[in-house]
Amino acid sequence: MKKKVEFNVIVPPGYMPDTVTPYPYAIFLHGRGGDRDSLLYAGGLEAYDQTIRSGGRPFLIFAPNGQSHYWMNGAISKVKMADMVTKDLVEHIETHFQVIKNEPCDRALFGISMGGNGALQLGLSNPNLVCTVFSMSPVFRTPSEIWTPTTNQNQPKEDYYSYGVGKDFEARSARHICDKLKKPGSERCLPFKNFQLEIGSADSFLKDTPDTKAFIEELKKNHPEFEIGIKDCGKDNTHANSYWSCRMPYVMKWLSEQFK
Repeated sequence: MKKKVEFNVIVPPGYMPDTVTPYPYAIFLHGRGGDRDSLLYAGGLEAYDQTIRSGGRPFLIFAPNGQSHYWMNGAISKVKMADMVTKDLVEHIETHFQVIKNEPCDRALFGISMGGNGALQLGLSNPNLVCTVFSMSPVFRTPSEIWTPTTNQNQPKEDYYSYGVGKDFEARSARHICDKLKKPGSERCLPFKNFQLEIGSADSFLKDTPDTKAFIEELKKNHPEFEIGIKDCGKDNTHANSYWSCRMPYVMKWLSEQFK
C-alpha cells in the first residue's frame, strides 16, 4: 500500500517471540467506521482469554486498520486494501511472529459488518489463503444501491469508491465472485473447509439491503454442511455492538476449534 498500517495483536498466555512451537492465527476485519480496536469494543479480548484459559487451542489474532475501503482493492480510490491483507499483512505476520507459515488451514479470516463481507469476499477471491472464514452480520449490496455522482445520493460514497460500477462492481461483489466459482450443474461456491455466517433477526440490513437476505438464504440452501443464517443472542439482535459482544464468546471458541 506504500503506507504504514497500524494493527493490534492478541497473543495467548505464555507467548514469546522466540517460542519454539508456532501458532495458527486469525485476521479480524472491522466494520465501516471502525478501526483496529473494534474487536476489543466487541468483547473480543475477554472472549478470547476465556476460550484459551478453558483449554481451547491457542492462536494469535491480528486486527488491522482498514478505514472504510470494504477490504478490497478500490475500483475508484485505487487503495489496495485487499492486497494489504492477503499479501502485505500475511507476509509481515509470517516473517515477524511465531506462527505456522504457508499453511492455509492454520489461518482464518473473520469480521463484522463490512468486515463480515470482507472476510467472505477475500476468502472467495483467494481460495488458497485460508481454510476458515467466519462472517458476522455481513452487508451485501447490489449495483442499484451504490452511490454514484449522479444517482443514489443518500447512499454512502465509500461504496462507490471501493466497488465502482459495472464490471468493476462484479469483480468485487461477493455474490458475483460466488457465481463465477460455481461449476457447471452446481450452485455451490464456497471453497472453505470451515465456514459460518450469522446475522441477528432484527438486523436492519436484512430489509435495507435486500441482497443481504437473499444472498444469505442462497448460501444456506446451497451449503447445508455449514451453519448459515439467523442466529440471535440476548435481547438486542440488531446491527449493533451489543449483538456482536453477545456472540463473541462463541466466535472465539469456534475459531479455536477449527485449528485443532
